[in-house]
Amino acid sequence: MKKLYRMTGIAAAAVLAVSASFPSVPVSAEETGTQALAEADGSGMVQQGMVLGAVAAGGMTADGKDLKIYVAVQAFPGAAGLDHINVQFRNLENDRSVTKILRDKDYSNGVYAGWITMSIYEPAGNYVLDKVILQDNNGEYLKYCRAEDREENDKYQTLPFTAGFAVTNGVAAVDETAPVLGAVTVSPVQAAKESQITVTAAVADDFSGVDTVAVRFENENGKAVSINLDYQGDMLYSGTIKKSQTKEAGTYRIKRVSVADNMGNSKVYNGGDGPFASDVFFVIQ
Repeated sequence: MKKLYRMTGIAAAAVLAVSASFPSVPVSAEETGTQALAEADGSGMVQQGMVLGAVAAGGMTADGKDLKIYVAVQAFPGAAGLDHINVQFRNLENDRSVTKILRDKDYSNGVYAGWITMSIYEPAGNYVLDKVILQDNNGEYLKYCRAEDREENDKYQTLPFTAGFAVTNGVAAVDETAPVLGAVTVSPVQAAKESQITVTAAVADDFSGVDTVAVRFENENGKAVSINLDYQGDMLYSGTIKKSQTKEAGTYRIKRVSVADNMGNSKVYNGGDGPFASDVFFVIQ
């Protein structure tokens, strides 16, 4: 964590330095913002409204299974003040997008800034600034999008600049397939009350890797026992049901196994179907 915090500070300093050289807001952009708010108010009077100044992205770092990109936004709040800023970048090669919402807590030295978080298994490519939405404390919006998208987004203004970042992780395609569950076993099958039970499952994933494996058993009285399994190697995951979970006698049959990978793809297998049947059980005597 110390490394991440230090990199945060370096990235913040770098982006704030860039913000100091942000170009002044074009007159056309300022006029567009004030007109948008005046029309929304219906007062017929031009009011001072929100205006987007500039956007910068940089300071990329890997943190476990996450890839983090530092983004900074210069925005002028107008008379009502800013409630939040929504910044979206899009990978034009596969239409994948990432979003960051910035609020008052993210404001410092004239800039709203924070980390965009995405999976390190996201496909490589160039992410370009796609949309920026400003919302003030009165609920009014000022929306910007790329010039290429204005035709289908007629309520948006054109972004007066561009920004972006490149992901070069070597990933060529999007992982859209959930892990596959194989056999599930328990040991011992019979035990006394307050005994430990080991549960083992075979789980495979085609790309990003298995993130979670959760197993649920229930006895004839509806008493549930749940356990999360940890990776042991060779596609095997296991965990130990604690003594405190086996105080009640009965036959505990498998009811559900939930699996998910590092890209968020998940699948639920119910007892009695899939690769296992309801005869996966253990008995507490």
